[in-house]
Amino acid sequence: MLKVINTYKCKDGRVRAYCRDKNNKAKVISYPRILMEESLGRPLEPYEDVHHVDKDTDNNSMGNLEIINHGVHQKLHASKYFDKQAICEVCKKPFIWTSERQRLYYIDLRRGRHRIISCSRECSGRYGRQEQLGRDPLAECGLNGET
Repeated sequence: MLKVINTYKCKDGRVRAYCRDKNNKAKVISYPRILMEESLGRPLEPYEDVHHVDKDTDNNSMGNLEIINHGVHQKLHASKYFDKQAICEVCKKPFIWTSERQRLYYIDLRRGRHRIISCSRECSGRYGRQEQLGRDPLAECGLNGET
């Protein structure tokens, strides 16, 4: 087991512990991880993460900590996008813009691809066809919201 020498709070708000192992080698480890290892009486596996149930990193009570698979933990905290209402740029109708479609939209934008926010494949196709013909896609064929 590790011997905790000191604990401190990082810029990201999480508590870290300065420790020494049985060979007197210095290590810096997440303090909640040390608490969980002491509680279980065994070291955590590399694929195990300690998750704060209430999302408050200051609350390191054992009731607030749980072991979770690393991949699941990453997915849990990687949710940048949430379903929200948007307006179609082609037909101007409101629709639910799903988190998955938002993710793909922003990936394409970062890759330099021109994308529009559209409610359906039909609207997207109508927009794309007008663009292929060299016309102003939103002004041609009633695509300016007057469908």
